[in-house]
Parts: sequence; C-alpha cells; structure tokens
Amino acid sequence: MGSPDILVVDDDVVVIQAMASHLKTIGRLRFATDGLNALRLMRESVPDLILLDAQMPGLTGFQLLDEKRADPRLADVPVIMITNLSGEEHEQMGLEKGAADFLAKPVNPSILRARVLTQLRLAHANSVLKRLSVMDRLNLAAAMEELRASNANLQKTVDELAATNGRLSQFVRIASHDLREPLNTVDQFAGLIEEDDGPNLSDSGRQYLRLVRKAGARMRTLLDDVVNYAQLDVDLDESMTTVSLQTLMEDLRDALAARLDQTRAVLVVEPLPEVVGHGSLLAVVFQNLLTNGLKFVGKDQPPSIHVSSTQSDEDVVIEFRDNGIGIHPEDQARIFEPFVRLSRKQEFDGTGLGLTQARKIIEAHGGTLSVSSRPAVGPGTTFKVVLPKRPLSR
Repeated sequence: MGSPDILVVDDDVVVIQAMASHLKTIGRLRFATDGLNALRLMRESVPDLILLDAQMPGLTGFQLLDEKRADPRLADVPVIMITNLSGEEHEQMGLEKGAADFLAKPVNPSILRARVLTQLRLAHANSVLKRLSVMDRLNLAAAMEELRASNANLQKTVDELAATNGRLSQFVRIASHDLREPLNTVDQFAGLIEEDDGPNLSDSGRQYLRLVRKAGARMRTLLDDVVNYAQLDVDLDESMTTVSLQTLMEDLRDALAARLDQTRAVLVVEPLPEVVGHGSLLAVVFQNLLTNGLKFVGKDQPPSIHVSSTQSDEDVVIEFRDNGIGIHPEDQARIFEPFVRLSRKQEFDGTGLGLTQARKIIEAHGGTLSVSSRPAVGPGTTFKVVLPKRPLSR
C-alpha cells in the first residue's frame, strides 16, 4: 500500500493547519477551503479519504456528499465529516448521504488519527477485494439484485394469492347457492315440459329436451366438483383420526353395489391397514379411483379392480389395479391437471376434476398419488396411493 491521498476540506484555515499537523505522517495531504474547489480536486485525482466540514459557504458539506455520491468514480471514497454542528439529526443526515464517520469539533488528535487510519484500512481492504474478485462482486451484485427481484415477485405472488383466495372463497359461497338456483329452475321447468308436453313434441324436440336435462345434470356435477375442489385448501391436521381403510372400502363397496352389479364388475380387496388421516376425504379419493376403474373399460367388457396394500417403516402403499383402456405415457402427467379429459365426453362422462381433487387430498395428507399404465403392452391402469405412517397427535 502506497502513501494514501487525503483531501481535507474546511473553510477555516486554522482547522486546516491543525489537520496538517496531526495527519502529515499518515499520507499525502491536499486541501480545499470550499466545496466547489474540493469537487474539482476530487475529480482531478480521486483521493483515498476525505475529511469534510459540514458548514461551508457556497456548496455545503452535505451538498458535496450528494455530488460525490452521484459520481461513480467518487461514490466509494470514504468520508469523515468534521463539524461544529451538534445533534443527532445532523449526524444522521451525514450518514444517510454516505459519510462513513462523523466527528464533532474540536477534534481530539488521537481520535482523529485513529478514525483516519481505520477508514484507510477499510478502503484498502475494499480495494484489494475489488482487484481480486471483480467478477465475483459483479456476480454477487447480480445475484443480490435477482434475489431482491425474486423477493419482490414472491411478495407480489403472495399478495395475488391472498386476493385470489378471497375471490375463491366468495365464488364458493356464490356457487353453492346463487348458481344452483337458476340451474335448478332450468332443470325443473325442463322436467315439467317433458312430463306434460313430451308426447306432443316432435322426436327432435324430445331429443333436444333430453339434451337440456343432460347438460343441466352435467353442469350440476361440475359445479359440485369445483366447489369441493375449492374447499380443499384447509389444514387437515386438527381433523386427523385413525382411519380403518378396510372399513372404508367395505362402505364404498356397499355404496357402489348397484354400479358393480350393473357392470358385472369384479372387485377384489385384500386386507388393508389403518392410517392416520381424514376419513371422509380419503373416501372421496378411493371412490374416485374405484369409479374410474368401473368407467374406463372397453365396450361390453366387465370391469375388474384389485385393491392391495404394502407397508414399510415409513409408508403405507395402496394400489388400485384395473383392466381398463389404459393411459398412454405422454398423458399420464396431464390426468392430474384440472378439467383435463383424455376421452371424449360422448364416450365417458365426467368433469376432469376427480383425479385433481384426489391428488390434492393425498398431498394434503403428506402423501403422493401416481399412475402407471402401458396400453401397448396390456390393458389396465394402476394408481398408487402412498400415505406416511405417523402417530395420531394428541
């Protein structure tokens, strides 16, 4: 490190002489008695340190700090402000404008030398870091800026999600009442027309009326699914209980008895364990997987569904294997997206929310729901539900 260049700026000649006496052994000194001349000297040759008086005629020390900060070449030069001004507000103003330190007159010579040496060492260390790792500093600056932008975007996203959740809650309230009322009215009047005037309608008229009622039923199902899906954003921890999956499946078999009989389906359920979870929501998942197995089969083909389970120290795994039409590998990720339907609705009814809702429920339990299927090799699809083992909170 060479002899440091120190610029002393003060309109009091006596102060300048005292500074020269105290600091002459530390480095090369230059002097200015007003702000404009000091700014010129700084721009001619960038100093290593500036000792700056706050009160000067013309350009004050605070104004000089603003000019210095606006110049990229001078912005990092440390400044020690030395002034008669007292009060925290003046010190705060100087520090906010970029001063590194603040001393009140009269200055103790030992304190002055110690502060000057400290700032010179810091400036030297900063200069060494710049030379050694310019790219690292640029990368760090870019990373910090990216982090600030990411934080800003994250906060914006949080705010947008909060607003969206508020709108979603409002929609759920509207959907559960206001949207059902006109839908029920349409269905009721369509039913009256079909009942009272159906025989007098043409074949096409009766067909159109059946399409209206079918569309109304589909709309009601869709509305129910959307409402149920929106209401899943809840914390399940407080409502967790011990759930017997075996009992749950037996109840579902009874509930689906008519459908099983109508389709001549074969449902095989191996012994299933108990888990900690939300019983009614897990029933929604299992019913969805069973009805998919009953629905998506070839024409005139009896469905076959086999439910089995395995356990490890951490997880319970339940598999639903069917003999249905299968799902192509490129479509297997899409089936969990909202409203995605891989088959034409003329072939298989549904809203495209069932599997989305099922995965959301399982993930809320801390588990996973996945699918595997290879239609080119053989028929059928396997859905795998993984639920973590955990003790029931007391």
